Amino acid sequence: MAIYIQSTLELRPGDMTRFNAVMCDLVSIVEAAGWTLVTAVSQISGRLHTAIDLWLVDDMNHYMTGVAALRADPRFDDIAKVLAETIERETLVFGVRAPWVPEGR
Repeated sequence: MAIYIQSTLELRPGDMTRFNAVMCDLVSIVEAAGWTLVTAVSQISGRLHTAIDLWLVDDMNHYMTGVAALRADPRFDDIAKVLAETIERETLVFGVRAPWVPEGR
């Protein structure tokens, strides 16, 4: 059963250049492991400096496969450092497709 992961990243205010660049690297690593980034949103109202990513994975084991691929990548130490410096709080929510979503979406 497909699992959606909503990652809400509350970011520290400041220059987002390093965060954006490292997220491009992160996306390429976990997508190579089979994850799909459905969409990502940078909030323009509410709490500014918040990013929301919506990922699709096959199941919870697939989630762990992506995490393992990220940790095994030679860029991981640099990625982790930038994320630690730019993310104030991260919340992960796991869910399944709601029954009211129209077919084909």
